[in-house]
Amino acid sequence: MPNKQKKTQPDQPRYEDLVSQIETLVDQIESGDLPLEESIKGYEQGTKLIKQARAILDQAQQRVEAIDLNQSKESSD
Repeated sequence: MPNKQKKTQPDQPRYEDLVSQIETLVDQIESGDLPLEESIKGYEQGTKLIKQARAILDQAQQRVEAIDLNQSKESSD
């Protein structure tokens, strides 16, 4: 029987992994040890990771709202 616990796409990273990557990029950029061009590339990569993380959070929020709506319907029945 397949495991249905995860609803993310196989190629979609986990939220926690994205946050970890973002934190690593921030630490590298804030250290001041990177050349300017690498800092800019890191910033660009970070904005892409943040966009992915926000999409995952939006999906999670929609799921929670759907659960709440179902719970409300069941409670009123």
